[in-house]
Amino acid sequence: MNFSNKVLQKCLTTTVRVYSGSSYTLRFTATVSGFSGGYAGYRSDNRTVCELLRLGDAWTYEPYERFDVTFPDGTVTQYGRISRSNVTWDTEFQVFTLTSDIEEDATRSESISLDYEFYHSHELALTCGNDYTVTITPKDIDIWIARLFLGDADGFSILYYQDVDSLVYWANEAAYRWGVRGFAMWSLGQEDMRLWEALPKQI
Repeated sequence: MNFSNKVLQKCLTTTVRVYSGSSYTLRFTATVSGFSGGYAGYRSDNRTVCELLRLGDAWTYEPYERFDVTFPDGTVTQYGRISRSNVTWDTEFQVFTLTSDIEEDATRSESISLDYEFYHSHELALTCGNDYTVTITPKDIDIWIARLFLGDADGFSILYYQDVDSLVYWANEAAYRWGVRGFAMWSLGQEDMRLWEALPKQI
């Protein structure tokens, strides 16, 4: 769980500063006259291709933490959300805005781990031989579920959701431990976008 770079930062009351990730392919400062509130947007006179565009201000944050799980019995449990103070939540877009001039980490009492988080569901009464549906709904942008464990007293089944780091790991295992000539993944369009930067290094 972490936070996105601030894409648009409002400085004072009449100046906006725009960044484009860490590559700075789009970066400029503009002075706005007669600023009294309203909306900001994006317009282009020619065709543009954008992988991800976010527009916000320096006071609004996008948390990467919450997902909901709908269990076979119909109950829905929320996981990951951190309790915060001195913020106002926008429930439609799942972002929060600071209500005073403080840093984000001052809004919460718990730290954010840089490692994977593990969450446990309640016990489920399942009958062998039946099919059950569990629905996982990411509520924040860039939520990534690495793996799911379904188990009982006799053992566990593991479902992996691959990101670029785990794909590179298993590609190395396939090539150098098992001598496999390649591997397949399902499906294009759902992959971690960083994968395409890592693949040429693995081939």
